[in-house]
Amino acid sequence: MKMNGSSLTATEVRALEDKHRDLLILCLKLEELAADFDTGEIPRGIQKVAKHIGPLVAAAHTLEEQKFYPELELHAGSCFGSLLLDQVKSEHRVDRRAARELSLTLAAVARKRCRLSLQTVAHMVRGFQEAVRRHITAEQMLLQQLLNVEPETQVFPA
Repeated sequence: MKMNGSSLTATEVRALEDKHRDLLILCLKLEELAADFDTGEIPRGIQKVAKHIGPLVAAAHTLEEQKFYPELELHAGSCFGSLLLDQVKSEHRVDRRAARELSLTLAAVARKRCRLSLQTVAHMVRGFQEAVRRHITAEQMLLQQLLNVEPETQVFPA
């Protein structure tokens, strides 16, 4: 089933929403970790979170880049739209690097081999999860815009 003027299927939209939900759940777990770090505690389950950051980010990015972005590019229709898509794509590269660094840092904290203070790690965690939330919000807005496109129209009017 195609969605309005978009060639995205309902299954693809649900899959994208599922990936975003998984990332938002990760953000909640990261928030809990940061709160524990603020109290000077190394929380249980930190290694599990560290292990899942990279795969969760990669799964969402892969789906977005293979299914969502090509559809957005097809309907962008303006310089603004193209620039916005370039920005979102570049954020993926930064997010992947940040996910890797955060994962390594949390794993080091779990092994008690991190030279950073727990307060510094808490700031790092909060910065990452806020960036992920902001990115998801922007993509959800773009998705809604795309799903509301009438056939033969553009997401970003010229």
